[in-house]
Amino acid sequence: MADLGPKSIIDEHRAAVLLGLTLPELRWFSRALGVGCTLESGGASRIFFTYEELKQLSSASAASAK
Repeated sequence: MADLGPKSIIDEHRAAVLLGLTLPELRWFSRALGVGCTLESGGASRIFFTYEELKQLSSASAASAK
């Protein structure tokens, strides 16, 4: 991921809330679409998304809801 700055990325918890998904659902869509950047810190890993990736996730989750 390019140097985007802290306001250009959204962490997985905020992304899940914005998209109306559970964390496991968000992670599944993330893997299926190949989007997101996983960062590990202190034994825990979190996924971060750009706004463009959120748009992709939103489209995919909306399409699967039909």
